[in-house]
Amino acid sequence: MEALGIILGTISALAILTALVIIVRIAQAQRGIPRVRDGDRLPPATGLLSIVIPAHNEARVIEASVRGLRAQTRRNFEVIYVLDRCNDRTRELLESAAEGDPRIRYIENGSCPPDWAGKCNACRVGAEAASGEWLLFTDADCRFAPDLLDAMLAIAQARGTALLSALGRLTFQHRFERVLQPVASTVLIRIFPIDKANRDERRWPFANGQFLLFRRDDYIAFGGHESVKDALLEDLAFAWRMHAKGYRLGVVDATRRMEVAMYDSVRSMRSGWTRIFIEACGRKPTRLRFAAIELLVLSGVFPLSALAAVAIGTLGAFRGDDHALTLAALGGGAVVAIFATVGLIHQRQRAPLLGSALHPFAAATVAWWLFDGARMLNRRVPIRWGGKEYVLEPHR
Repeated sequence: MEALGIILGTISALAILTALVIIVRIAQAQRGIPRVRDGDRLPPATGLLSIVIPAHNEARVIEASVRGLRAQTRRNFEVIYVLDRCNDRTRELLESAAEGDPRIRYIENGSCPPDWAGKCNACRVGAEAASGEWLLFTDADCRFAPDLLDAMLAIAQARGTALLSALGRLTFQHRFERVLQPVASTVLIRIFPIDKANRDERRWPFANGQFLLFRRDDYIAFGGHESVKDALLEDLAFAWRMHAKGYRLGVVDATRRMEVAMYDSVRSMRSGWTRIFIEACGRKPTRLRFAAIELLVLSGVFPLSALAAVAIGTLGAFRGDDHALTLAALGGGAVVAIFATVGLIHQRQRAPLLGSALHPFAAATVAWWLFDGARMLNRRVPIRWGGKEYVLEPHR
């Protein structure tokens, strides 16, 4: 029992130290991420903005997308929806929401070349029809506050970025979103620390495909979507390759002005995040497994060990065992530190704090997705996305 107490006490102490490191890291990151409100104080950007939105069966969200764009304070823009092999009511709902607004138009695209990812091809089709000095590629499930576009364009113009990306707030309408989204997002941020995407030295390039704002000249000079045509995460492909060629990039926190309704079911969420994790980990099964094990240790082993330390230490104190109170105190401190950290993560993502109570369950679920992603790579299991299936080759 004494040996068990030493093990549990050591793990609890490690949990406290890890929680403190994470809290400090979050505080540091806060200072390194520009906010969308910074654009409110900058001179407005000039030039026409072309907004390209690939839409494959987006009847669930298309009306909210159109209305959010029509309500923007910026008036000098055009919107091109590329209806990519749709077989639902997307076009009908789009036309109804547009109400004849001349800035809103659509292109119906009925095919995709075999060597292109569906979204990349739809974006290419839209870009070829665009005429603006700025090109924004966004998704139909993104909802914009009225002053978002003006602020983002002002930041892009002031910072001279070739590609400026925005991070929005994920929706938490469904119970599964409130429980699982914060953990899945945290894993991605662990892989790509957002504050490091903005620094000038030793940058970790990152971009979010839900909002990719290019200067048209830079987009064309780089090669447009053809340069990333087979990427299932075209945002990261753009970030990595443009950074390698010396283009200036940036990421902005837009969680107060941009909301993204990514998934409407647990099944679609699992499929979507598994694809994201596979690509974010460079299609490396070992990296996916490492991320899963790290998540299980931090969110499973640590809290369970801390709770066990509290229980064993408390019982030992009643029996008069040596160092029992120390063990209970270490366990209790670890429990407080862990759930304070989880609460901070939820608060940072503007997620309901109530969902943090199920954090260990959520972590186990997301870890399963990571392990499953490694399995899918090794066994060449097809990934379905945007109306196509892709068999991905693992990178060793």
